[in-house]
Amino acid sequence: MSNLDTNNGATAVIPKGTVISGNIEIADKLEMYGEINGDIHSTNYVNVCGNVNGNIKANELYTKDSFIEGQIDCAQGAVVQDNTVILGDITAESLTVDGAIQGKLDIRGCVTVGAKAIVDSDIKAKSIHVDNGAAINGYCSLCYADIDAKAVFPQTEPAAAPVKEEKAEPAKETKEKAEPAKEAKPKAAKKS
Repeated sequence: MSNLDTNNGATAVIPKGTVISGNIEIADKLEMYGEINGDIHSTNYVNVCGNVNGNIKANELYTKDSFIEGQIDCAQGAVVQDNTVILGDITAESLTVDGAIQGKLDIRGCVTVGAKAIVDSDIKAKSIHVDNGAAINGYCSLCYADIDAKAVFPQTEPAAAPVKEEKAEPAKETKEKAEPAKEAKPKAAKKS
């Protein structure tokens, strides 16, 4: 099966145990419980509770108990629930994470990192909320925030690199053997 296209407004369901090799293009909702070796393109909601080896482009994405290897691009939000591992970059309006992600995150709104989350990613977002217990390994940038950090902090020019001075050779010392001091022996008094 290379393409799945529904236009009747219904939800397409891919049941557990089903393996699809090829891309899926769908205008309506998709509930995926099986395995897809290919890309998913949807203009609607995609629910993944299985394995995807390919890129996902959707309006909204919800994942639980899944393994996804590929890039994810959502026009709206993405939710990564527990028991989900994603190996790939995510671009979305908002992101909620309780699973594990390894890849770059580019989120125009808020990132919410739950207590069970493992995020091994650089994060670009408008705001980040992190619950106790979450693990984040990466650089976080609030580049979409409404705050201009340059207006808050004074601008300074970077310090010039220190000039490397040439070290002079140490003066050579002449070592002369010092004669050991002769001990003065006490003279015996003459007997008369």
